[in-house]
Amino acid sequence: MYLGLNLLGLLYSRVVLDKTILEHQVVIPQLSYIYKHKPNSFKKHLPLILMNLMIMVVIFPAGLYLMSDWIIVPYQNFWIVLAQLFAVLLIDDFYFYCFHRTLHESKFLYRKIHYLHHRSIYPFPSDYLYEHPLEWMIGLLGPFIAFLIIGGVSFPTIVLLLIIKVLHELDIHSGIKSSFYRHIPFAGTNEYHALHHKYYLVHYASVFSLWDRVFQTNLKIESE
Repeated sequence: MYLGLNLLGLLYSRVVLDKTILEHQVVIPQLSYIYKHKPNSFKKHLPLILMNLMIMVVIFPAGLYLMSDWIIVPYQNFWIVLAQLFAVLLIDDFYFYCFHRTLHESKFLYRKIHYLHHRSIYPFPSDYLYEHPLEWMIGLLGPFIAFLIIGGVSFPTIVLLLIIKVLHELDIHSGIKSSFYRHIPFAGTNEYHALHHKYYLVHYASVFSLWDRVFQTNLKIESE
C-alpha cells in the first residue's frame, strides 16, 4: 500500500511538473516565479527518492514487528481509531517540529544533513522523500514514539496514518494550491509549507500549524 501510494506520487509529480499546470493558474503564488524559471530536477532527485522509499518499506514494517507487543492493540471501534489517529498525528507532528527546527537552528546539522532537502526550492510531490537518509530514518521514529505514548494503536489506525501522511506530504510539496483542507483549523496547507521552502526559518511543522503558532515560528500566508 505504502509503496503503491508513492509510485502514484511519482506519476503525480510528472503531472505537476508539466507546463500545462502553470497555464491553469493552480500554482501557489509564493512559488510561481521559481516554477517558471527553474529547471525540472525529477531525474536528478529520483535515485535518492527511491532509496528512501526502500528504507521506509523495510524499516517501518520491521519496527512494527519488533515492537508489536508494545504498540499494537486490538481494534475496538471506529471512534477509538479516530481518537488514536488524531493523537498520533498531533504527537508525531510535535516530534517532527522539534526535530525539523533543530536541523535548521544547528548550522552543522543544516549544512551536513538538512540542506540536501532545501536544495529543492521548487519542490515537486515526491520531493518529500528527497532528503538525507539519516534525516529520513530519524524522522521515522515519530510515529513509534506516539504509539508508545498513547499505549498502542490498532492496525487500522496505522493504515490510515500511512495513507494520510503520504497523501499530505505529496500534496504540500506539489506547489499546487490547497483544496478543501485549507478551511480546516490549524491545517498545515500547501501554502503554509511553501513559505517554509521560501523563508527556511518558519513553519517547521507539517500536518498542523499548531506547533508553529505555540512556539511563534509562523508567518501569515502571503496574499496573492
